[in-house]
Amino acid sequence: MPAGNFDQQLTINSHGCLSPAGPMTLDKGETALRLDVWVFQQGNAACVGVQHNFSDSTRWTANPDPVADHTGPPFQPGPATAMALLVSRTAAGQIWAFPWTQEILLVDGSASH
Repeated sequence: MPAGNFDQQLTINSHGCLSPAGPMTLDKGETALRLDVWVFQQGNAACVGVQHNFSDSTRWTANPDPVADHTGPPFQPGPATAMALLVSRTAAGQIWAFPWTQEILLVDGSASH
């Protein structure tokens, strides 16, 4: 069964949205098929992303469209909630759905420029 997490800190981009990412652990012979992610923050900022291609089996990154996949005002630095659902195929061919929720911290990306 896979295990996933979000990076503890996610950077707010210049559009006020995010590219959620994090580590991923798959069992031997397991293949990630799809990852759906949601990040939301008090004040109604939210984004959703989907990843279908996994070139790295140890990390994932979703790249939501800042217009189509972002709802509400721009994200602000501070706490947020992140949720995900990873669908994978085991070495034996079984399909698994693995959900998780995590509290994360959003940081301002303009501070690093």
